[in-house]
Amino acid sequence: MQLHLDGSTVINAPQSKVYALLTDPNFIAKTLPDAEDVHVLDAQSLEARMKLRVAVVSSALKVKMSISKTAPGSKATLVAEGTGSGSAMKITSVFDLAGGSSTTMGWSADAEITGVMAGLGSSLLKGFATKKVAEIFEGITKAIEEAA
Repeated sequence: MQLHLDGSTVINAPQSKVYALLTDPNFIAKTLPDAEDVHVLDAQSLEARMKLRVAVVSSALKVKMSISKTAPGSKATLVAEGTGSGSAMKITSVFDLAGGSSTTMGWSADAEITGVMAGLGSSLLKGFATKKVAEIFEGITKAIEEAA
């Protein structure tokens, strides 16, 4: 099953600071909701155990995240791949930054989900994904603003 989500948010921090934090695995590791046992592997990647609960299905996924295809200061791609509990996922997210003292971050995410989680149906998963993405961006925005 495939899902596409996109949106934008305004972060009250300079674009250079937002970019530096969004491409730092140590920062990302601290802002991931529902993550346990997070390990930064190198300057572009991390690994974590993520707990997910969608409707009546609970799952723990081992997820590896990598930062790639960067355009320093303005754009990067984050790829997350995970498996566990009879499910697998791959999410490719791209963010674009624009601004000065405040930064507008436009983002899009394409997810491919297989296995037990995919069997839940697209409307249920899209609702869950929309809620989870909102939580992730709220956490990241708050953490960036506190760091800036």
